[in-house]
Amino acid sequence: MMINSLYQLSNKGSLRTLSFILALFLTAAFFLNLNQFSTALRTAHPAWILAIFWGLINLWIRGIGFEIRRAIWQLVFLPFIGYFTTIIAIVQHWLL
Repeated sequence: MMINSLYQLSNKGSLRTLSFILALFLTAAFFLNLNQFSTALRTAHPAWILAIFWGLINLWIRGIGFEIRRAIWQLVFLPFIGYFTTIIAIVQHWLL
């Protein structure tokens, strides 16, 4: 299956560590800088906010080490999409 092979491509220790670090970093940014982060989220599109939180949850699941066995859930929680949304959210929050 293509989904399973794509999911297993990110099943390396270094990418799991990257998932954990990105999830920890964005969660810390949210909790330690709550006023600025919530102000930025107030003006954002609701779909973008959901994408940020979905990517964050995706990275926590991957970083902690949960193993997903079913193909449909592997597609829903594909780590590369979580990396993409989280990195964009971090860049948008601090650099723009």
